[in-house]
Order: sequence, then C-alpha cells, then structure tokens
Amino acid sequence: MRLIKAIVCVCVALAGSQALPASADDGLSVSGTSFVLRQDDRTLRSADLVGAELDLGNGQWLRIDAVRVDPKDSDILLHQLSTRGTHGAWHNLCSADRHGKQEGFPLPGRWDEQGRFQLSDQYIAMTCTDGAQAKCVRFGYKPWKLSADGRSLVPLYESCVRMTRADYCGDGTATTLDGTQIDMFDDHGVWESDHPPGFSFEAGWTPQGAVCVNHTRIPKNLSLDELARRCPRLADAVGEQCDEKEARRRGAVLFNNSR
Repeated sequence: MRLIKAIVCVCVALAGSQALPASADDGLSVSGTSFVLRQDDRTLRSADLVGAELDLGNGQWLRIDAVRVDPKDSDILLHQLSTRGTHGAWHNLCSADRHGKQEGFPLPGRWDEQGRFQLSDQYIAMTCTDGAQAKCVRFGYKPWKLSADGRSLVPLYESCVRMTRADYCGDGTATTLDGTQIDMFDDHGVWESDHPPGFSFEAGWTPQGAVCVNHTRIPKNLSLDELARRCPRLADAVGEQCDEKEARRRGAVLFNNSR
C-alpha cells in the first residue's frame, strides 16, 4: 500500500465536482485526464498509481482503485476512485452512470464561484461520468485542448455543461431529465448536427447559459413562460424568434436540437 502525501486540502466547487489544490512541492498534477506524480526522480501516471492513497489533508483521503482507457476515446482515462469516511470505511467517490459504471477522472483546473472553468495546473477538478462535466469531456469538449480551428475548447466545454443540464439561466439549475436525447453542434469542428427526424432547434448557448430558447427541453419541468419569468434576460429571446441565425447573432458558440 502506497501512502502519498499529495494534496493539502479539498474545496467544494461547482455541483458534481471537487477542486483539489495541487501541491507543487509534492509534484502532483494532471495531464489531460491522468494524474501525474513526480516523486524521487520518477514520473508516475494514473496507471502506475492504482492502489495509491492520496492524503487530501483534514483527514480526507482519495484512493485510486482502477484505471482504464475509455473504449470510445483513447484520450480519456476512466478511474474508479474511493474516499474514506469518518469511520475509516472506503466508499466509491462516484455514483453509477447510465451504464452502471462508477467512474470519474481529474481535469487540470477548477470551477470558480461564478460557474466558470479556470484551466490551471494549480488545481485538480474531479468529475464523475454520471455528471454533465464528464459527459461534455467525453463528447469531445476537452478543456485542455484546442479545436480544429485553433481555439480554446474551454468556452465550448463550459457551454456544453450548461446545455447538457438545460441550465438556460446559467445559474446552476438543471431542468432536463437524465437520458433525454439531444442533437448538438458547433462551428469549431467538434460536432455537426445529425438532423434527426422529429427534432427541432432548441437553444443557442454560451458559458453563461442560453442566449435564446425556441422551446424548453422538458416543458413539464420548465415552460417558456416560466423561463421568461425566472430569467429576465431571456424574456425577449424565447419562442419562434429564436432560431440558429438569431442564436449566432446573440453570440452562441454551441447549439442544440431536441424533440
């Protein structure tokens, strides 16, 4: 059993993630979705750290139980991670996703108090595959990379998290249902629309939420009228006036269709 004093404290960030300040003295960082530990002139990555217990400080521990390559994307490493409770018992950090997997991975950065993702080698953001943040990475919006046209993917990653959760107001309120299908697309070479039958334009998105909304994804969860009341900045941007062209005019970087 390897006990690695690697992180000095834990901070709760945006719902569904934790921001762990990485300790430069202890050499812990993240590259893509892999832990990287530089120790005693060695460089250890996630696969080398299976079984390691990372001391998070304040009596909190993180254990790496298993690591595998995402079968759909070799850029992504899926980790089984456990935390130790106050009575010493270990339990999985992540809830089961729709495939029954309890997995997650680290990202280099953190979500700040305004709900923006800050790419940084000074922090480690932990995310689980049942949440929107991990889903958006697996969709291809990898915040540590550039798009095909040379732009940072951070704004698209942030916008994808809003879109996936149907967080129209950008205040962290999800209005979707798990398993609901959407058709997403952007202008930067990550996704093109499949134009599935029965789908129509829903909304255009930025890191702050929707810029206009043609129809809400789950009307029983949130109607257009209720959205306009809840989010005054969208009051003049809902209904038929919102289409792909209008969303672009309002600065959207990501778009989606839904039923």
